[in-house]
Amino acid sequence: MNMLIRFFILIALLKREHSKTKQRSQQTPTKFKASKNTNTQNTVSMADEDLFKPFSRSYRVLPHDMGFRNHLPNYRYLSFIELNVTGWLYKILKKLNLGGMSVEWIISMQEMVYLKEIKFLDKMKVTSALEGWDEKYVYFQHHFYVKDTLMAVGLTKFVLVTKQGIQPPASLGMVGESLTDVIETWNANQRSIKSQ
Repeated sequence: MNMLIRFFILIALLKREHSKTKQRSQQTPTKFKASKNTNTQNTVSMADEDLFKPFSRSYRVLPHDMGFRNHLPNYRYLSFIELNVTGWLYKILKKLNLGGMSVEWIISMQEMVYLKEIKFLDKMKVTSALEGWDEKYVYFQHHFYVKDTLMAVGLTKFVLVTKQGIQPPASLGMVGESLTDVIETWNANQRSIKSQ
């Protein structure tokens, strides 16, 4: 239940932030430089700085976030990832003038590496950044910090969905492929697991 409340708070804050940004941009127009990427297969209609700009939010670990042990349970990390990716997508859709949440996303695969425990009442900062994309999937990397200490790292692979069905990343201006070593290794691991 608390994640639903956090979701509505996040969307309200993003709407307010968007309206302030829109007012400022009407007063002083901004110019985006063209995307430069070493991958020749990759062309992006939006500036890379928009797509690859990390989405960061801080969250306080509250009683309803806790499991039966004295730290944030692993399933809660995934909930915070969902909030951040939703926030990133909302900002990109607004930038493209596609409206609020006209595009949704469905997770295909997630992986977490837990480095240290996050305790009750810790204020954690979650930073989510676009890692890349291929013809079907979008890939994100997530970092969880408490007081500048890295506590966990996560990877997420998902598809974009509208009422018409699954949409390629190109629908958000991510044309071709932009794959890193992290994505290649992760996908190879997934293929190996599926082939067992």
